[in-house]
Amino acid sequence: MKNTISILGIKLLLIIAILFSTISQAQVVVIDPGHGYASDGSNPDGRTDTEHATALSVGIKLKNLIEDDCNGWSVHLTRNTRNGWLTLSQRRAISNNWRADRFISIHCNAGGGTGTETFWCNRSNSPQSSNSRFSRQIQDRMVEKGEWRDRRSVEDASFIFHLGVLTGNNAVGVLSEIGFVDTGDATKLLNDTWRNRFADAYLTALQNDLNRNCTPPPTGDTEAPTTTISVPGGNSQSGDFTANFNDNDNIGVTRRFYQALEKYGDNWYANRGNGFFNDNFNVFYSGYTQGAGNWSISNGHLSQSDISSDNTKLNTFLSQNSGLPYLYEFSAKTISTTGPKKFGLHIMADDVTQSQRGNSYLIWFSGEDNKVRIYETVNNQLNFRAISDVPLDNQWANYKITYSPAFGVLEIFRNNTSLLRWTDTTPIKNGSSISLRTNKTNMEFDDLKVYKFRANQTQSITAGSSVTKDIRRQNGKIKSLVRDAAGNWSAPGNLDITISSLSRQNPNIIDDTKLNNSAPIIYPNPTTAKSLTLTYNATSNQRLEVSIWDITGKLLNKINTTPKENSLQNLNISSLIEGITGGTYIIKVKNGKNVTYSRILKQ
Repeated sequence: MKNTISILGIKLLLIIAILFSTISQAQVVVIDPGHGYASDGSNPDGRTDTEHATALSVGIKLKNLIEDDCNGWSVHLTRNTRNGWLTLSQRRAISNNWRADRFISIHCNAGGGTGTETFWCNRSNSPQSSNSRFSRQIQDRMVEKGEWRDRRSVEDASFIFHLGVLTGNNAVGVLSEIGFVDTGDATKLLNDTWRNRFADAYLTALQNDLNRNCTPPPTGDTEAPTTTISVPGGNSQSGDFTANFNDNDNIGVTRRFYQALEKYGDNWYANRGNGFFNDNFNVFYSGYTQGAGNWSISNGHLSQSDISSDNTKLNTFLSQNSGLPYLYEFSAKTISTTGPKKFGLHIMADDVTQSQRGNSYLIWFSGEDNKVRIYETVNNQLNFRAISDVPLDNQWANYKITYSPAFGVLEIFRNNTSLLRWTDTTPIKNGSSISLRTNKTNMEFDDLKVYKFRANQTQSITAGSSVTKDIRRQNGKIKSLVRDAAGNWSAPGNLDITISSLSRQNPNIIDDTKLNNSAPIIYPNPTTAKSLTLTYNATSNQRLEVSIWDITGKLLNKINTTPKENSLQNLNISSLIEGITGGTYIIKVKNGKNVTYSRILKQ
């Protein structure tokens, strides 16, 4: 951070701003490119030309983005020239007189550090919670799109002093320190492509914070990005390793996802406890729980042929608790030519035993009226949230859904074209399952996958026998998908990996294909340990043994009981997790000769 100074100076711009103070427009954004040279060419604040030029360039780029993309928004700069220096009080007064909804003061740091940081002020005239939230939005988007080290998002007085440009400002505002002018950060600060990305990060943060989505006009950019993968040391690794991703685009990659896969026999699956999922439907995966519907494998596709049920159900456990964005992908083809022709996917579901999957988002396609809808299920009640047109037919199509639990932004794509984008102001943060669903429709599905977000072009991949590792089989694979600013998606990047320290069928590794949510059912999952219930079907009066194991295979607790009758039983097993720290565990249920394993997450 730098000292801020307040000197009486140029009054003309302030007077002009006051003349416009009665103008009121929806979503007023004031951009403050910090510092600058004075009209006589002097440098009142003593800042570097790198900071003066970067702040102005990014500020102008952001203003142009808002004017081009955001109808009904009004945007103003506190300076738009190199020699446009103003005092702090003048900048603050301009923001107040324009009646700004949001205020962004753009700066660069100094002092030998690296990375980006964002400050908000508890002495502004806007709510502290709003300033803090906006600061976090700015910080996260700059880290993501600018690929910066995440220094902090913090209230200004926790540093040294209150920031004069924010103190007394009526707008929800921040001061953003993009990067450092006196370290390697400067290479990015002076690069025009990176400046475009910084401006795009600010725009995205504004959209998310204001819950106002700007739809950019067609740019003509149809060139898809590319992504490839390599690993230092080659394709044979003995344990944890770092994957390097080479992501390229003619404009710039804005969103990156990756997937770690492991081979079971002839099929590729993934560690669902780590948030990955993969099923190519060569065989019927034992990790599914079937509800209503007639689900089967036919010619290498998943078929649902029941046209009488209006709520079919195929569920699988999937931990969705990272707080980072997820990419859900599948292919689908409608076989029915009449009727509702409706299908979709529940994501972030917390209780698939209920009809509407407890709490979740349902992405719902309807060939009946060529629409896609977003529903949110709250306490097992469907609530309509958003709708858009979609051309649906009886041909195979690829569907992608991206969701950010931190910011509630959900976007839907068909054949790589964006259909609908919606922001939930109270987003679902955690989920334990995904669930396919149809309504009186004969459907085929293929290639159901879930990717996780990565912030940059390197990613640590864990490998070994522990249940928490990304790859727990000798044969593994890394995949990558990226998207550019125009919404173009790459073809998948693939890299096969061999884990030399593992045998192909290591008997000490719990087989993930046996970790399912079929009977018995353990809920809620995730759990906070206030209550944990086991529901199972007792088929004899043989003793039931329920035990909990950590990821190293250590027995922690167990419960024994004997059912009194052959029927559906509910057993309180909360004592299993009393005194156990948060994390991922395996619950083993042994009823006579029947043994099942289920994974739970204690929060």
